[in-house]
Amino acid sequence: MRVECEACGHVNVIGEPPAPAPEARAPDDDALACPKCGAARRPGATACGTCGLATARMAAYRDARDVAADPAVRDAWQRATEAWHDEARHEAVFQLAAAHNAYAWVARGYRARGKDPIAARQLARLLRAAEATLLAGATARPDKASAPYRAATGVLVALVIVIAAGLVYAVVVRDRRQDLRAHAPAAAPAPGPATGAPAVLVPGHPVSSSTIHP
Repeated sequence: MRVECEACGHVNVIGEPPAPAPEARAPDDDALACPKCGAARRPGATACGTCGLATARMAAYRDARDVAADPAVRDAWQRATEAWHDEARHEAVFQLAAAHNAYAWVARGYRARGKDPIAARQLARLLRAAEATLLAGATARPDKASAPYRAATGVLVALVIVIAAGLVYAVVVRDRRQDLRAHAPAAAPAPGPATGAPAVLVPGHPVSSSTIHP
């Protein structure tokens, strides 16, 4: 506070202006979180307690993960960690993550910051954007419940076809038998009673030795 004496004009300064806060630096994620799942690492642990990634392989895993990320996203993230309270740099990270579908890679970086309010806010934005992207690319599945009797209907249709085929076959066989009977030669009359008398011949009856008597 600056106070000036009205009588003599002497200026007194009460208190010193607060020094600017040092720029936040990105913590060492090797010491804070697993590079695979983002879970907190316990000091002295030989593997991640959540995903099981061995501590000896975490550095190689992190390097491979960083190489897979787009260079533009990595550069934007590096600039954001150098000026952590610069909202414009975090906005650039978000936009590049959306453009290159790098939500998971950027989210791991923010998750490694722990309970930082900026990291928490950006994580929420990334989650909403990732969900929107998944919903936009999803395709609607056919509703199986709309036709609950589809299988039974198919069985009934097949049964009707079989019955119709059987009826047609029966009609064809019956008509064929009737045609055969109509064109068959006349059958010989049955012999007379067993009295020894010859059967009476009718015109057209074939003559045989059994019907000729002396």
